[in-house]
Amino acid sequence: MSKRNQLTLGLIAAIVLLACACPVSGLIPGGGEESPTPGLPFVPATEEPQIEIPQIPANILISDDFSSDSAEMEEYSSDDGSAGTENGVYVVRSSGDVWQWGRSNSEFADTVIDVDVTMIAGPSNDNAGFGVACRLVEAEDTSVDGYMLAISGDGYYTIRSITDSNMTALVDWTSSGAVKQGNAANHIRATCNGSELILEVNGTVVATASTIPGGSTSGAIAFAAISFETAEPYAEAQFDNLVVSQP
Repeated sequence: MSKRNQLTLGLIAAIVLLACACPVSGLIPGGGEESPTPGLPFVPATEEPQIEIPQIPANILISDDFSSDSAEMEEYSSDDGSAGTENGVYVVRSSGDVWQWGRSNSEFADTVIDVDVTMIAGPSNDNAGFGVACRLVEAEDTSVDGYMLAISGDGYYTIRSITDSNMTALVDWTSSGAVKQGNAANHIRATCNGSELILEVNGTVVATASTIPGGSTSGAIAFAAISFETAEPYAEAQFDNLVVSQP
């Protein structure tokens, strides 16, 4: 499989309401309980159900289901592709044989990025890549540094460093049964923690790598897509259920 490395690139504590419906009965001396007044029905004490509000873990930095326009992830459109929120998902399109991505406004150092991704369109042989970038930084000359943790529509995975807008394989493209092929949804967890890079796909750790000397130590996250087929250069991926947390 030929894959080229071009680049463009929310506690409240639950309030328990205990309502006691008091019948015409009460406690009598000696601890006994008198009978209900004749002719009136006995009404037992009732308790309203507790309302439990789920707690948001303290280590979550961002969560977004893209049910509305994202305040965190960028939107753009160009001749080479686009990125933005559409119909409840975040969509990245690449119309050339280069990586296109949509990046976050916030920057992070150590993160765990969980997201669901589905390839909606790509070349007929599914030779298209889509994934997550971390520690993405852009220099004054517009060159980009960071790390890419990605999978492909034909069942491969990779971890790559980005230096001056050039990608280098830390873990080269490798086939794995953990990656669902074609238009099936995959869950990606990308961990960028200190010098450790970990890629998990559908609950399976498929690759680990170490950061490079002098590589970026903090930056934006991003969602990315690319077609590797020059004759079929279009690729489109949808991202959903984003959770960014601290390791």
